[in-house]
Amino acid sequence: MALLEKAAGQGHACAMFSLGDIYDTRKEHEQGFKWYSKSAETGLPKAMYTIGVCLDKGEGVSAMDHPAAAGWYRRAADAGVGEAAFSLSGMYTVGRGRAWQTMLASSSLLPSFLEFNGIPCSGEHYLPGPTARRHT
Repeated sequence: MALLEKAAGQGHACAMFSLGDIYDTRKEHEQGFKWYSKSAETGLPKAMYTIGVCLDKGEGVSAMDHPAAAGWYRRAADAGVGEAAFSLSGMYTVGRGRAWQTMLASSSLLPSFLEFNGIPCSGEHYLPGPTARRHT
């Protein structure tokens, strides 16, 4: 662990992320969140997603923060993390995050959601639900 701490101290994003994983596995969520945050701030996409998860679940932080989680999920999704797009779409679908962005669940994020789940996105598909409607 000393080598990871040294590398993290020198600014290596993957080392920071690995320390976050170690602390999180030990159930030391606050320390894990600290290292995930440092890693995310360097621009590591999987760290951005993990920060979103922590904020969404309230792990390593004083309370859940859905709007902040949505922001981190969005940053990770924009960086190409499919799981982040999936999580963000789920948040918006049930109305968590920023209320005015709930519409994004059925617009810009839907193709990422479908592709993440192995559903080809041809540009024309139907939204699930009791009032299935066509989305193009």
